Amino acid sequence: MKLWLIRHAKSDWSEPARSDFDRPLNKRGRRDGPRMQAWLSEQDHPASWIWSSKARRARATADFVAAGFHRCSPTIAEDERLYLASPENILAVIRETPDPEPVAALIAHNPGMTYLVNLLAGDEVLDNLPTFGIARFDLPGPWSDLRYGIGRLDFLMSPKRLSSQSSGS
Repeated sequence: MKLWLIRHAKSDWSEPARSDFDRPLNKRGRRDGPRMQAWLSEQDHPASWIWSSKARRARATADFVAAGFHRCSPTIAEDERLYLASPENILAVIRETPDPEPVAALIAHNPGMTYLVNLLAGDEVLDNLPTFGIARFDLPGPWSDLRYGIGRLDFLMSPKRLSSQSSGS
């Protein structure tokens, strides 16, 4: 099984009175979205099941991810438990992925996402999963048996890493 853990794209803080839950993507988030979407479309193991926080910025990111994985017509399942969730709550949601799905993605928030990446890997592999940062794991199945320390990190990607790869080519 493959699991894509994705932090939402950069959000807009220009209206301080707006609720955190309702913050949209900012200019950088809207710019990074199509770039990361194009990168995702070139990757193997596209996710056919996508979990997303119901927060506006996470749901907008989920749309970019789904478009990147368009070749497998993914289902997006929104879950209110993913909003600012702890690693334990995120893991509980992932365990509910339907069994026939061999590849899933999840879009949520920090700090829970960074903690979960490190806990699944069984080691501190990163200090911070950046906005629209992606960690892909290879996991034994089934989803319901997922626990900390059993994931093999395939790779990490972010808009900044993608830019440095592009400029280095």
